[in-house]
Amino acid sequence: MTASTPNPQALDPASRGGSQQRARRVLFADSVVVAIVVVGILGWLVWPKPPGPVVLHAGTSHYVVTATVGTSRMGATDIDIGLTNRTGGPVDRATVELEAIMPLMGHATPPVSADSVGNGHYRAPQVPLMMTGPWELQLSVDAANGADHLTLPLSVSG
Repeated sequence: MTASTPNPQALDPASRGGSQQRARRVLFADSVVVAIVVVGILGWLVWPKPPGPVVLHAGTSHYVVTATVGTSRMGATDIDIGLTNRTGGPVDRATVELEAIMPLMGHATPPVSADSVGNGHYRAPQVPLMMTGPWELQLSVDAANGADHLTLPLSVSG
């Protein structure tokens, strides 16, 4: 009968600790990856999104006006204007001018003529909004029912 020598690693408690340390490292690495993914998803969900179009409504004794500002961020933006009479019929062949004014700072853009795109709709292209803050859009409408002026408030962000 021969005596067998025991495997030193099987008896050594330190070798069993090495596999536990490896398992802890793998678990730690997995936890870090999961944490990074969760933070990335949360960051994507709460990241500020650019504002969409802003729709403003106003009226005068002759007209009902709906102005849609493409973006309320600093820079140039297109402004679409819907113009109807008080009975809801579209107003065609009107002269529509728009001027953006920032009263607190004394800024004003040159008047922009809005082009007719049909069926009571007009477009003022590339109206410059030079800085953030409260602005006023001053509209002048001259059509068969008469001439009117109105002011629409607009808040511009960065």
